[in-house]
Amino acid sequence: MDSVTSATFVAEEPSHGLVRKAWDVTFRMGLRYIKNSYKDDPFRTFLEVCLIGFIVWYITKQKYNIGTNEIVLSEKEIDELVDEWKPEPLVPALTEFEREALDKAVMIDGPNGTKVRLASGTNNKPVLNFASYNFLGFLDSPELGKHAVESLRKYGVGSCGPPGFYGTLDVHMELEKQIAAFIGHSSAILYSQAFTTTLSVIPCFSKRSDIIVADEGVNFAVQKAIYLSRSKVYWYKHNDMADLERILKDVNKQLVGRRGKNALPRKFIVTEGLFQNTGDITPLVDLVELKHRYKYRIILDESYSFGVLGKRGAGLTDHFNIDPHEVDLLIGALCYAVGASGGFCCADKDLVEHQRLSGLGYCFSASMPGILTIAAADAIQALEVDPDNYLGTMRENTTLLRTLLKRIPGLQVDGVAESPLIHIRLSPETLVRMKRSGGTWTKTDIDRVLIELSEEALKDGVLLMRATYVDEHERLLPNSSIRICVSSAHTRKEIEKCAHAIKSAVSRITSKKR
Repeated sequence: MDSVTSATFVAEEPSHGLVRKAWDVTFRMGLRYIKNSYKDDPFRTFLEVCLIGFIVWYITKQKYNIGTNEIVLSEKEIDELVDEWKPEPLVPALTEFEREALDKAVMIDGPNGTKVRLASGTNNKPVLNFASYNFLGFLDSPELGKHAVESLRKYGVGSCGPPGFYGTLDVHMELEKQIAAFIGHSSAILYSQAFTTTLSVIPCFSKRSDIIVADEGVNFAVQKAIYLSRSKVYWYKHNDMADLERILKDVNKQLVGRRGKNALPRKFIVTEGLFQNTGDITPLVDLVELKHRYKYRIILDESYSFGVLGKRGAGLTDHFNIDPHEVDLLIGALCYAVGASGGFCCADKDLVEHQRLSGLGYCFSASMPGILTIAAADAIQALEVDPDNYLGTMRENTTLLRTLLKRIPGLQVDGVAESPLIHIRLSPETLVRMKRSGGTWTKTDIDRVLIELSEEALKDGVLLMRATYVDEHERLLPNSSIRICVSSAHTRKEIEKCAHAIKSAVSRITSKKR
């Protein structure tokens, strides 16, 4: 027994000795570290002591116990509370008019184009489509469609990833170069959706302490982008350059003498090329002059003017023959005139590369599918090769339809002559004659009349659509109207049929007293 004990003691003695030796070495190294750090850098020692003290305080302090104030309820009380609880709806309930408009909404069955078939109704005959954005008629191009379908074998349906993470294809880079060359700017960047292009570009450059001076007639996407930027916003009257200059002067005066890190904020003028809500065009010549005079940058949304304005269809800068570099950030869409999807931003190379790291719609959205990228590239190439064919026909159709519409009694036609985006509404005098009681018209009343007008036109085989808005979110709520989209793919007979259908519809609805 003694021999066993002594053997165990002998075996344990070396292990205890090793532990003691390791502790001594560790203690000496720690002591030497403290001496050296105090000698070489006493501030670091002080900081470490404070950190250790904070850790000890945090571990030992009293924690808040959420269960200390717990109220114990009986089963009966729990049942009563559950019975009384009424969950709020995820979305507000539809109003009577909204439900009525939704029930009368028209759905296209099949491919979109200048002639479409509707899912509703007993008659399956195709109708003329003047409601969809198809300015250059590329939605009706069998050549573009065939080439795009062939690309499915190579690129598949989608990229399934953002551009910065295995989502960039060779056709994306080629299209960016093609767009930049077509517009005449330094560089371009692609986004997968037109709406999110605007929502990404403006907040990417204009931040909380910056200043935006914007046209109050800009479309919903631009309004939301300005809101997301959290910048200081000033609104000038729609297309009023005198009011814009007044605001630019006032803002610059406010900045005189300002000190601190926000003394020199970035300043932007934000507007549209072709206004979606009115069909007007921005006077870019005056805008560029004010930009240089008051030291601002221009953000121009050319979603509806790209492929429409100018000798080549390159947009507002082409229309006014202005160097595209005068526009600091030029935003465009590929879904209205080009007939594809997505959007782009043209700018100097540094500004484009900044978006690849900070543009939310670029960084966190899947890139544009290859099939749509190829469709956009083919459409732009076709426009470059033969601009007179597409632009000339579209402008002839626009001029003809505007002329015929202006001859219709009781109808008001808005927008500039060059715009294929036409807003029509009943004139104030016509509305007065229609009101039997002599009371005032509400916006809902006018919207109901316009829905009725589009239904009457549909009976004659012409599809029209009332312009809809998110009323409570619009900065400047446009007057109720029917928005007509003219296409170069429409024939002269189809344009005349559209005008005749509108004339008949106006005649029928204005003859009714309300």
